[in-house]
Amino acid sequence: MNRLSVLLLACSLAGSTTSAFTTPSRGGSLLHQTPSRYVPSHQDLFTRPRGRSHTTTSSKRHTELSAALLPPGKFTAIGMGIGKFYKASPLIAGFLTASTKACFADSMAQYRDTGTTKFDIKRNLAMVLYSGTILGLCCAVMYNQVFPIMFAGETNPLLLAIKMTLFDGFINAPLIWLPPAYIAKALIYNQPKREALQKYVTDVKENGLLKKYWSLWLPASLTNFLFVPAHFRVAFVAGVSFFWMIMLSIVANNNDEEEVVVEGG
Repeated sequence: MNRLSVLLLACSLAGSTTSAFTTPSRGGSLLHQTPSRYVPSHQDLFTRPRGRSHTTTSSKRHTELSAALLPPGKFTAIGMGIGKFYKASPLIAGFLTASTKACFADSMAQYRDTGTTKFDIKRNLAMVLYSGTILGLCCAVMYNQVFPIMFAGETNPLLLAIKMTLFDGFINAPLIWLPPAYIAKALIYNQPKREALQKYVTDVKENGLLKKYWSLWLPASLTNFLFVPAHFRVAFVAGVSFFWMIMLSIVANNNDEEEVVVEGG
C-alpha cells in the first residue's frame, strides 16, 4: 500500500512539472499547439529564395534570346538614312539609282547576248546617261512635282493612281520616256538624230514597242502610284526596269549588235 502511494505521488509531480513549461491549448492537445513566435521552416529558408533566383535567371535569358532574334539596330539606321537621303535629295538619289541600275542591267544583257563578242563600253555609257537623266531626273520631277499639280483636284487615291498611270503610259512614254533612248545612242555613236528617230518610229509600228511597254508598265505604274511612297517611286521604277532592260536588250540586239536598249520610265 505504501509503495502504491509513493508511485502515484511521483506521477503527479511529473505531470505538474511538464505543465509548467507548456502553454495550455483551448482547443486541443499539446502536440498540435502553435508556437507563439514564427520559426522559418526548411522549405521557407531554401525553396523561396531559389524560386526568385530561378525566375530572374529565366527572365534574363528570355530577354537576351528576344534581343538576339531582333534585327540589328544598324540595319534599321541604314534604312532610315537611305529614306532621309531620298527625301532630302530626290534628284541626286534618282540619278544615282537609275544610272547604277542601267550599268548593271546593260552589262548583264551584253553578257547574255550571243551576238556580242566583247563588252561595248559606248552602248553601256549611252544607257547610263539615258537612264540617269530620263529615268532618274525626269521621272522624279514628273512624279513628285508635276503630277501633284496636274491632278491636285483628285481626292480618291485609286482614281488618282489610275489617272497618273494612264497619262504616264499613253502620253509620257511615247513622247518623253522612249525617244531619248534612241537619241542617246545616236549621240554616243555619232549617228544622225533623224535616223535615230526614224528607227524609233519603225520599232513602234513594226516591232510592237509600245505594246510591250504597256504590257509591263501599266500594271507596274499603277502599283507604284497606289502603294509606293512618293520618294521611293523612282527606285521602284528602276527595279522594274532592270528586268525590262535586260529583256529588251536581248531582243533588240538579235539583228544589230549596236541596237539601243529601250527602257521604261
